[in-house]
Amino acid sequence: MGARVNRDVLSQLAFVRYMDSNWVVGKQKAPAKNFDAFLPDSLRTLVRTQALNKLNNLRITTDVVLNDQKAQQKVLRQHQIEWHRKISLSLACLVLFLIGAPLGSIIRKGGIGSPLVFAIIFFMVFYFTNSTGEKMAKEGSIGVFSGMWLSTFVLLPIGLFLIYNALRDSQLFSKEFYYRFWRKLKLAYNKTGRDNAESLLSDRNGNSE
Repeated sequence: MGARVNRDVLSQLAFVRYMDSNWVVGKQKAPAKNFDAFLPDSLRTLVRTQALNKLNNLRITTDVVLNDQKAQQKVLRQHQIEWHRKISLSLACLVLFLIGAPLGSIIRKGGIGSPLVFAIIFFMVFYFTNSTGEKMAKEGSIGVFSGMWLSTFVLLPIGLFLIYNALRDSQLFSKEFYYRFWRKLKLAYNKTGRDNAESLLSDRNGNSE
């Protein structure tokens, strides 16, 4: 890229040939107020026209080089996406298995319907996160690695959590479990309310005495 910039951009600048050279400056003349003072009236229009043309050519050449670089980066990003896709989709099967296997152990009631519903939900989560990550990686919003492995990063902790609960024989998806939990929470809340009311009454009785 640097060689192309030197060839296509810097080659159009006349002063580049004097960069880092042993060019000796001649005898200094009296300083002028501006650059136009060095030019005769007949050459000022010509110099300005040539300077504008040179600047326009430099701008066009720079735009071409930048567009070419963006195109090369897009092609490189596409190759990286395809490389990561092969590995991420292979491991996605294992991640979905880590989710589906403990689901069948935790959800014991409801036949095949309940596990199938949860499996479809987790597959839709995988599909949407994978599509979103790939789209963002193609646009360059995030890195290729982060975009292509986004679904794995989201679902792998869920799979490990389900395996942990399945090994402990947890009732994570049982209605009775949440019903008992809600009753305990309600009883604790009512007990706390009664204790607070009794403490307020005792404080009032002590103040009245």
